[in-house]
Amino acid sequence: MPVALIQADATTLADQPAWRCDLEKIYSEAEPMRRTLDGEPMDAPLFIDTALGLQGNWFAGALFNDHLIGAVLVSMSDEEWQLRHLCVREVTRRRGVGTRLMALVASMAREQGLRVRVPDTGLTMADQKLVCRLGYVPCPERGFILE
Repeated sequence: MPVALIQADATTLADQPAWRCDLEKIYSEAEPMRRTLDGEPMDAPLFIDTALGLQGNWFAGALFNDHLIGAVLVSMSDEEWQLRHLCVREVTRRRGVGTRLMALVASMAREQGLRVRVPDTGLTMADQKLVCRLGYVPCPERGFILE
């Protein structure tokens, strides 16, 4: 499924209320572990607000027909981007949206000379298979690193 990559931070979502609504739908359908930031699972609006309130965080979104259908939280540092909480709308799962989104984000990071890492905390077996298929390699105590 062809998707475009968008960067959604607090300002973007304030300017694009439909994207905010889409992001809430994405994470409302997610397993509770995908809405957890160092603690208990949160409802989707609180998860989004809390994630965006942390320094250097933004959501990479998969845009299709003017709607976000998938997202991953990007935590930026000077040297790398950490990708966490990948989720795709239930109606569009199993169509390559997550794979395409992860590839687009990795490409953007590499264009900026940054490493990409997926922490292994809370990754399901399906998530681990996805990141390995995308070229990430396990790195002890660091999760999966894109070589």
